[in-house]
Amino acid sequence: MQADQELQEPQFVAIIPKGRNHELRVALTTHRGSTFADLRVWVHKDGNMIPTRKGCTVGVEHLEELEEAVIRLRNAAREFALLSRVAGWRPPA
Repeated sequence: MQADQELQEPQFVAIIPKGRNHELRVALTTHRGSTFADLRVWVHKDGNMIPTRKGCTVGVEHLEELEEAVIRLRNAAREFALLSRVAGWRPPA
């Protein structure tokens, strides 16, 4: 994809279950010519998954900062032994 090419549709890179009828969808999106990382809760309604207002968008120029923040968050959760309490969690290889 060219740097100046606008995405026609969201490009989903991850879908994370969040309860029975909710999921967190992570995608690249464009709006008014700018590209964003979109982290948004979607809900099952009337047989379809629809986006909610719950979520955030981050400019792609901030993705490295976001990645570093998530790594620090994971490390803090490890420090407090929170990840070991999650069923099925295993440390990365």
